Amino acid sequence: MRVIVILFSISAIIYSCKKDTGPDSSYNPTAFDFPEVSNFRSPEVDPSNPLTNEGVALGHRLFFERQLSKDGTLSCAGCHRPQNAFADPRRFSIGVNGTVGKRQAMSLINLAWSDQFFWDGRSATLKEQALLPVPDTTEMHLPWDEAIGRLRSLPGYQDMFLKAFGTTDISKELVAKALAQYQKALVSFNAPIDLYKRGEGTLSASALRGMDLFNSEKADCFHCHSTPEMFTHPAQIFGNNGLDEVDNTDGFADKGLGGFTGNPADNGRFKVPSLRNLTMTAPYMHDGRFNTLDEVIEFYNAGPKLSPSLDPIMIAEANRRVLQFNRWGLGLTPEEKADLKAFLVALTDSTILNNPLFRPPMP
Repeated sequence: MRVIVILFSISAIIYSCKKDTGPDSSYNPTAFDFPEVSNFRSPEVDPSNPLTNEGVALGHRLFFERQLSKDGTLSCAGCHRPQNAFADPRRFSIGVNGTVGKRQAMSLINLAWSDQFFWDGRSATLKEQALLPVPDTTEMHLPWDEAIGRLRSLPGYQDMFLKAFGTTDISKELVAKALAQYQKALVSFNAPIDLYKRGEGTLSASALRGMDLFNSEKADCFHCHSTPEMFTHPAQIFGNNGLDEVDNTDGFADKGLGGFTGNPADNGRFKVPSLRNLTMTAPYMHDGRFNTLDEVIEFYNAGPKLSPSLDPIMIAEANRRVLQFNRWGLGLTPEEKADLKAFLVALTDSTILNNPLFRPPMP
């Protein structure tokens, strides 16, 4: 009888320990409070990677973690800088070896409403996108097995992974999930245009005239930049906006989407970028060739350059102008250019810089 009592007592103690210290007591993630914005659509939810406070906090730390690069000097934030709306103020980003990239780093704002990532669309999801920069020899240049080994040895990470995903077994897949959660949490919705649309603010007379131009056939911006969340194309298309004149599709210095799909008809096509926070994200275009909004407006005002893959809407509108007005370009007056610029400036949300998620995490 004494033996039975002792065994029962030991079993109770073991059960009690498991109940108090097991994963169930440590893994209790809480849903991230994603902002509801009246002038935005509801973002798509990834059921395999729902946003939690714990997952976003882990992704926040990982995004600024320099030990994910070969020499420990470069983090994701090194090329996607918070003060630049997570774009790069340099024309091309520079990797740990001093290797210069070939494209301008895109802004990461409002990616909860985006799909097909990178300028050439080579990643269909943020989880896929997050796996590529770390081992890329032109970027962070660190094999994933080494990166995971470093994370396992750094203080705090195992506990953060346990809270976010219920395991201390750190893997590149979980790193990608956390980074995807963090990037989806980077939301901007208080630009002057947002306040105006919600009846919470006003726009200048110049910006209002610019908005009318933007949404008219005269300036012809709305065809590719109409969504309220990102001011990009609703179908997330890839287009050739007429930056370069080439005789055949092999003539593009950067093939863009075609380099990923292998389809020559896609050469010279790139993801239509967001226009949000434009005053923070210069330089502009996939190769950062324009330093100012004035240069961008002047490019479109002159009209697109011809190439075999030029976007059909660009050709159709340019031909319409030739027939109707005997001009290839937009024909904007100096005042109209100033008004259009005033509207584009009104797409910048300076309040994002006050959001703790837009700054390095507290140590």
